[in-house]
Amino acid sequence: MFDDPQDSGIQPPQPASSSRGSQEGLAILDTDIGYDPDDLVALVIAAHTVPNLTVVTADETRGRRARLARHVLDLLDRTDVPIIAGLDLGGEHRFLADHGPDAPRHPDTTGEELIDRIDQFNDHIARLFATATCPIRWVGMGPMSNLNAFITHAPDMADRLTVTQMGGWIDHYRDSHNFHTDPTSAGPTLRALPTPRLVLSEHTNSPFIHITRDWALLHRLSAPTAPTAPAWAHLLAAHFGMWFTRRPGSWMHDPLTLSAALDLPFVTFHCEPIRIGRDACLHRDPNGRPIEVSCAVDYDGFLDWMHEAVCP
Repeated sequence: MFDDPQDSGIQPPQPASSSRGSQEGLAILDTDIGYDPDDLVALVIAAHTVPNLTVVTADETRGRRARLARHVLDLLDRTDVPIIAGLDLGGEHRFLADHGPDAPRHPDTTGEELIDRIDQFNDHIARLFATATCPIRWVGMGPMSNLNAFITHAPDMADRLTVTQMGGWIDHYRDSHNFHTDPTSAGPTLRALPTPRLVLSEHTNSPFIHITRDWALLHRLSAPTAPTAPAWAHLLAAHFGMWFTRRPGSWMHDPLTLSAALDLPFVTFHCEPIRIGRDACLHRDPNGRPIEVSCAVDYDGFLDWMHEAVCP
């Protein structure tokens, strides 16, 4: 269901279609699409609402996330959106189509091959930055490996980015998948960015945005005869169906993060001194570095926007 037979590899960025416009700034979605459905929901919303869009896949697994993203965007008539396959962290168990103990083993990679892939990735991102004349918004919806690789390669480029990243707990600590999948990237990246904004997990793990089987929009998407249910909608509904065989629901972490990156009024931020631990855990500390962290969410307003953005 999720594999496209074409080999996507890393696709070089192309200019946005003039019919979509390119004057509103470039948005880069860094997404580990293909596991929790909230990434797919965020991609659908971005395709519907963001004219100048590029997708980078996080926690890649043999190019499958890139192939899925390409397939979804093509179904949404966004062939203008380039896909850049990001760094492969070997996350087979974090790809829904092959979830579980029978997931295929990731092939061994030599150090030289890994360096080669990182160099290729950095070259593609550098070309993207070279052609962008507008502000660049980086929407972090997965581990921070891609962003860390690029700003380590070109640290001066960090100043051109407005980064809104999903992840992190402060007051009610639990595991933060996006940081702890690759803490050696999350910590240094948060320290290197001049003004990162974090949509904290304690706000995205809210019951107000926990989507279950009885979600009205999901029934609308999956209705086989509904005129508003094209192929992409059936794919989204099927993805939720696969997820619900494993988990009772999905938190809309990434659509909420996307709304914040687009400067919509649903997430409120304030600046707070934060100490970033070696394990990428976050701690309030008067001697920490200033970070914009979420402090409140208008969940009702967000849900109204999300429903309309998924099915405009």
